[in-house]
Amino acid sequence: MISAYASSTYGSSLNMMVLGLFTLDVTGSTVHTGMLMAVRLAAGFLMGPISGVLLGRFAWTRLMITADLFSATALVLLVVVPVGAKPAVLYGLAVVLGAGQTQWGVALRTGLPELVGSQGLARANAHLVTARSTAMLLGFGTSGILVTLLGYHAAFLIDAASYVLSALLMTRVGRLRPAPSPARRQPEGRPRGPHLSRALAGIAPVVLAMITLRATDAFGSASHNVGLPVYANLTRPGAPAFFAAMFTTAWAVGSLVVGRWFARWSGQRNIDLTSPAVFGFATCAMSVLFVLAFTGPPLWLLVVVVVMAGMADGCAEISYTTRLQNVEPSRRAHLFGLAAAFQNAGFGLGMIVAAFALDQLPPLPVVAAAHGLALVAAVVFLVIHARPPQRRPAVQKVEVAP
Repeated sequence: MISAYASSTYGSSLNMMVLGLFTLDVTGSTVHTGMLMAVRLAAGFLMGPISGVLLGRFAWTRLMITADLFSATALVLLVVVPVGAKPAVLYGLAVVLGAGQTQWGVALRTGLPELVGSQGLARANAHLVTARSTAMLLGFGTSGILVTLLGYHAAFLIDAASYVLSALLMTRVGRLRPAPSPARRQPEGRPRGPHLSRALAGIAPVVLAMITLRATDAFGSASHNVGLPVYANLTRPGAPAFFAAMFTTAWAVGSLVVGRWFARWSGQRNIDLTSPAVFGFATCAMSVLFVLAFTGPPLWLLVVVVVMAGMADGCAEISYTTRLQNVEPSRRAHLFGLAAAFQNAGFGLGMIVAAFALDQLPPLPVVAAAHGLALVAAVVFLVIHARPPQRRPAVQKVEVAP
């Protein structure tokens, strides 16, 4: 499953880099390029709640395989259609990729506890963060090489092959998946998937607060993603592509390091990754570090700061995912569907706001304002949910003389 996740993430990272360039080359319009990303995010947002419903009716491995095959088919279709039909196919591809990626992620996080049990969740999530970071490094790193040496169509076919490989690996996971325990089976005559409102009725407030904070953090992260190309052109006008690649690589290395560390030590040390304090402090650190990265530090210091930001991001993700996976199994799919919708909404709104703000302001105030909002939300979250439990006063024993 980890290998399938790495293969699928490589495909998503590759097409994220290549599709924007290809759209600009085909249409000659930056508006179409922006619209393509908006359609992709909107499809992911709408697919979040739908994913929870589908997971109540179908095996999670089957849904992941289907999402991979649809993505591969849409990429191959983009290659074989005539040039005049490519703009229309691009929008269809954006819908398939956005919805498929959300479905894949929700199914993965919902089904993971069935494979590893509650005791192994933190370590498994750490391995997934490691796989994601490695795959993103390869996806971002090879995208320019593949387009330069082989062209767009070859890059899309390699992208499609990564999704097919992921689907093939997931068929093996499906054979290993344990059967549901009797306690989890629904009584006959009742729907298998609960309604969203019913599924969320018993969720602890701290979990809903974590979802809200994660969406706010996505809003802040969108600002530095949109602002990075502008910042790169201002900082290194002679080599903006190198600067942007160095920035994203440093972030991925930090996420990779923290994933490997938690995968190795989470089961051997007394680390409660599901603690609200861990998630809140990691989110605070990530926001502060990303703002510092846009203040114009020397290149060596910038690399250190961004690596640390990647480490904080990886820690927050492991803590967040593990905490949500600890909810009641019957509610887990709908909760992750809601979380995916909130996160896509936060990221999409952040991209729109940051794009308009960058027309009037330099990157630093835009990034500082967006991440500042996430920092304030994280501090409020810590104050409310990460307070140490109050100890009851000890009862003094009074000896009575005989």
